[in-house]
Amino acid sequence: MRNRLPTLLAALAVFMLPSCSPSAPAAIGSASDEQAIREIAGKYAAAYAAKDTAALGALVADDYETVEATGAHTQGRAAFTAMAAKDFAMMPAGMSMGMTASTTYVRWIDANHAVAGGTWETSPAMPPMPSKGSWTAVVVKQGDSWKMLSALGAADMSAMMPDTTKPKTP
Repeated sequence: MRNRLPTLLAALAVFMLPSCSPSAPAAIGSASDEQAIREIAGKYAAAYAAKDTAALGALVADDYETVEATGAHTQGRAAFTAMAAKDFAMMPAGMSMGMTASTTYVRWIDANHAVAGGTWETSPAMPPMPSKGSWTAVVVKQGDSWKMLSALGAADMSAMMPDTTKPKTP
């Protein structure tokens, strides 16, 4: 009996381990909710390319809030649209800019909140700014639509960095 006890305990542990391991989290939002979240990126890109501050404002929650890379704190839809108008005013006169954006992931927080992220690209680039980068947004369901509650874009600065893989020539 003594020799069998360790074997029985080991067998029991093998059978119980799967019940102790964490299972994959279940999806919280519906497929249509996820699709609506993924569509925000394309709507943002189209509104940005058209320099349409009203369309951009329609994509954000009334209580939108973010801190820009400059440290500027933006609170509310009106402040967001004012910031977009300021960005458009800084573009060279007559410059038209295309933008594309895609959503790489949607991660659910609960049934009415998610975090999404992806990439963006502009063409042509606005010198000296990079023409591509990534974005992350917290989104919230308000009524039947999804809105950005907070978002942050980051420019791909790798093109501006020195290439350290090439040997230096004397």
